[in-house]
Amino acid sequence: MKKLLLFLFVVHGPYVFAQKSFFGVNAGINVANQRTVYKYTSTSNGATFMNGVNFRFNKVEPTFGFFYHFGLSETYGIRINAQYMGLGYKAKDVGTDVDINYLTFPLTFHYNVTKHLSFNSGAYVSFTLGGTKINSEDITKTYHKNDYGISIGGEHDLYKNFSLSVNYIIGLKNIWLNDNAIYPDPLNLTLNSKYTNRALQFTLIYKFKKTN
Repeated sequence: MKKLLLFLFVVHGPYVFAQKSFFGVNAGINVANQRTVYKYTSTSNGATFMNGVNFRFNKVEPTFGFFYHFGLSETYGIRINAQYMGLGYKAKDVGTDVDINYLTFPLTFHYNVTKHLSFNSGAYVSFTLGGTKINSEDITKTYHKNDYGISIGGEHDLYKNFSLSVNYIIGLKNIWLNDNAIYPDPLNLTLNSKYTNRALQFTLIYKFKKTN
């Protein structure tokens, strides 16, 4: 009996594994933005003078990459990604658009609602590759060299091995280096700023696996 079970595992195990796990590539666009939280505080008594939240103007940037999807079961899976991500914003007020290029490594958990529809959520870490020169200096003189955050989204199979994915990316790290600017007298204020990335991502996916 044990020999029979071992024989079945050797023969069918790789086939089952291949059906659950696969490689894939994707390409699409990010509708990118930045969220800014700011607070003016009096340096003399610590009182808050003004605070608020605003968003920049949206900017469309490319994204592409590859991934490995490890199927835990017919319902659950984990996906490891390596992604080029174009982020930033359109600066209509100053006339200079800001581009930040990242090499991003997302790790996402996938739940299959139906055979062709799934939802996902996870976390990512990014490393700055370059971007717009600000005041004739590299972008890492203004923004941090890395970023991290979370993402949520969904994926739907279109035709054979092609799928469409829509994700919302939420940066958690304050990527602004000068987050504690001091204004001299007579204002006597400290400005605390937090800049975080945001993006609505649309990608077309090709999965290297057999279709049923």
